[in-house]
Amino acid sequence: MQNFCVILAGGTGTRLWPLSQEYKPKQFLDLAGVGRTMLQLTYDRFRPIFTPDRFIVVTLAAYRHIVEEQLPDVPRDHILCEPFKRNTAAAISFAASLVKQVDPMSTMVVTPSDHLILNDEVFVATVNEAVEYAASNPDIVTIGIKASRPETAYGYIQVGDKAPDAKRDTVRSVKTFTEKPNAEMAQLFFDCGDFCWNSGVFVWRTEVIEHAMRKFMPSVLSPFDALDALPVSKWDDDVIRSVYEQCDTISVDYAVLEKAQNVVVCMTSALWSDLGGWGSIYDQNVKDSNGNAVVSGNALLKDTSGCLVHVDGGSVCVVEGLKDYMVIQRAGVTLVCPRARGESVWRYASEIKAEKD
Repeated sequence: MQNFCVILAGGTGTRLWPLSQEYKPKQFLDLAGVGRTMLQLTYDRFRPIFTPDRFIVVTLAAYRHIVEEQLPDVPRDHILCEPFKRNTAAAISFAASLVKQVDPMSTMVVTPSDHLILNDEVFVATVNEAVEYAASNPDIVTIGIKASRPETAYGYIQVGDKAPDAKRDTVRSVKTFTEKPNAEMAQLFFDCGDFCWNSGVFVWRTEVIEHAMRKFMPSVLSPFDALDALPVSKWDDDVIRSVYEQCDTISVDYAVLEKAQNVVVCMTSALWSDLGGWGSIYDQNVKDSNGNAVVSGNALLKDTSGCLVHVDGGSVCVVEGLKDYMVIQRAGVTLVCPRARGESVWRYASEIKAEKD
């Protein structure tokens, strides 16, 4: 049996605009300030488990050259290029079509490409446990993160009893999935104690997820039957485009996880953030004595507190008299707004693009 790690790297990262822009979104940027991009950190995280030829990266065709540059050891035919976005259910089906041609009985680990984990060794141990469980059980496994605060930006999983066939108490049954709650519900989930964050990392045997997709969302999986009938060498752009034109746009969470009964959660205490918006960037960065976080660039701060600053490498930024603001400058775009409004900055990107068009 051969196991695979599937990295989903097709997002455009609009919630981190203007740092993350369409031509080079957040997964290809060094958001952690460690000299490695988020995609590279994801690859590094799973390298103790998988050899380079067991990685598959699903991305948009426009980003192929970036993936090749940042992950030179991944085989070129394992970089699967989507002609356009169809969300995670289609991306996972695409990867599964490749995996099935190598070993249809294999186990897949599916991970986003833009998450930050501060103690990789703890997370890797959890993934190994999930792989061991999934390899011998016909279940869909998701990695659950112990909630450290009543966060409204994450999805939640209500955890039940220990899974019947699990060797350890960390593998639990799933009662419910809840998408991003409001502040009141998030506080209730946190206080309750039996909810965890949904990391978006999944583990399953290829045959298990294929069966679930065909049962609950055949409109996504069925178009990929055309790829199953061809050797990988025949997967040209026209064939892939034809497949994607027939696919519905839906996440695997909605398509399968919220409907299936054979879902379990493998709990981890890893320190995790999805870096999905400016709030998480501020939370994860070092602050000065006034609560200011300078992510990048040369910033001079006067009478300023609680601010998030990011400017391009050679630029100098002077900020005076602001409290709880964001000052972001990248590639000729400057954003200044209250941090509390940071989760809606993606709208500005859409407006500017519409004006240019």
